[in-house]
Amino acid sequence: MRVMEKKQVLLLISTLFGIALLGIMIWLARPMAILARIKALGAGGISAFVISVIVGFSFGVEGWRRLLRDYGLNYSFRRTFGMMAGAYAVTYLTPSFYLGGEPVRAFAASDGFTRRTHEVVATIFIERLIYLIVIASFLLAGGIIGLESSSISGGLQQGIVGLAGTALVVSGIALVGMSRRATWASRFFTAVLRHLPQWKWVKRMQDGLVSVEAEVNAALNDHRWATLHAAALFALSVGMNVVSPLIFFFFAYGRILPADQLVLFFALSVVLSVFTWITPGGIGVTEGGYAAVFAIMGLPIDGAVAFSLMQKLASMCIVGVGMGYLAHHGIDYFGRRKSTRKRIDQREGIT
Repeated sequence: MRVMEKKQVLLLISTLFGIALLGIMIWLARPMAILARIKALGAGGISAFVISVIVGFSFGVEGWRRLLRDYGLNYSFRRTFGMMAGAYAVTYLTPSFYLGGEPVRAFAASDGFTRRTHEVVATIFIERLIYLIVIASFLLAGGIIGLESSSISGGLQQGIVGLAGTALVVSGIALVGMSRRATWASRFFTAVLRHLPQWKWVKRMQDGLVSVEAEVNAALNDHRWATLHAAALFALSVGMNVVSPLIFFFFAYGRILPADQLVLFFALSVVLSVFTWITPGGIGVTEGGYAAVFAIMGLPIDGAVAFSLMQKLASMCIVGVGMGYLAHHGIDYFGRRKSTRKRIDQREGIT
């Protein structure tokens, strides 16, 4: 109970801090200027922007569904979307460095940790690893082009490229090691756990780690084609992050961004995302970060706040679906059953 109360207090403080930052950014950008920029988008621009975000999310949903299906967990697209949206909702609303929703997703996909839990956790781990590789590749390959043609200082350029390169190398080492069935991860954690008291949960954690690692190895070897298919879908999901600013600038400014400015925007947005977890939904922090991004591109602050608010609108559509899914399945915000629910698998498309 004390831990829960502490988390609630931290969440409240983070939320109030974010609201204060948002208020400052709106005041600096002038509310009427922000409204005018959003109005310039029109119904067509707003719809296209929101749809692009949802389509990008859907590519990720289908990629994860492909991994699950190869393990024999044949969920419908609708239910897979609900599970991922639920995880996204928890992650989006919780300052947890993008990890808060993953236990909830694992809980939902394994039906309350009652079946094939290790396989489900393995698919989530593979998904995160592939996303890291794809984002780092986009950032490293495309970001260099945009950064070189920008006015960003050389030190910051080197930092961004170094961050992308480090992520790519680390994820590559992990991918190669696991594909060769190297058990370095389990050996490391086993050595750490050996020095802890041999409680039952320590033994379960050790056994679970070995099982998950074995499933990851199997996915990269025995389920190779499914993993490659999923990777292509994850790449499309990341690619849609480049399309949404293209839509915004076209409708809001009547301007088609060239490729170098698009990849520059993507690179700076990735760096910005490192800090947005500080507040729920990145409130306040996102607006401040995009103000810096827009300033680098020679654009006023009202466009930055308008773009951030449009992102929040699109994200809240997914969050709404996710919270509805969790509530319908009797799963609370922390991935636990609130009550015994009826079996509704057939109605929701589990075959």
